[in-house]
Amino acid sequence: MVHNPKNSQEILKWCIESALQFIFDKVNKSNEKRNRYQMHEDLYSHFGGKVNHRQVSSMFYELKRHGYVELSEGDSVKLTNKAKIKIIDKISGPERHDGKLRLVSFDIPEIKKVNRNNFRRAIKKMGFKQVQKSLWISNRNVGELVDAAAKEYKVSDYVAYFVAERSNIDRHIKDVLSGKIASSED
Repeated sequence: MVHNPKNSQEILKWCIESALQFIFDKVNKSNEKRNRYQMHEDLYSHFGGKVNHRQVSSMFYELKRHGYVELSEGDSVKLTNKAKIKIIDKISGPERHDGKLRLVSFDIPEIKKVNRNNFRRAIKKMGFKQVQKSLWISNRNVGELVDAAAKEYKVSDYVAYFVAERSNIDRHIKDVLSGKIASSED
């Protein structure tokens, strides 16, 4: 039987994203320190026996080789900024609403155009909407993800992140966030 590469790629992408999401939930949300052996067992359980231990070990090795996870002190597993960017849309979900506005403004030089475009895509996945040419807004508490994206794409020096209770354009912002007014990027 011949495998369709597109399907194989989609399966691989799903496995990687699922594993990264699981590791994020296990490590970042619960602040548990998990060494790589515990993480192997956790991943094996997570995939419900659909993969064997060798496949889990291979998957973990690939995550590490591609720079998605790293081992820190005591062999603890840690997600890298690259991993957080990979699953950014999943970890910046609606449960992060807290009634405050998050604003991102950036002026990234043309020489860093690729980095700028990657950063813009990342903040859009986080739920940011463009209000003005250089002003993006979200009502999700995603500051650490904005910081991770700025570091990953090497644009931190050009990015400003603000948290506000309210602004003088609240009505316009509400319309943009609700979709009543299209974002300038849309």
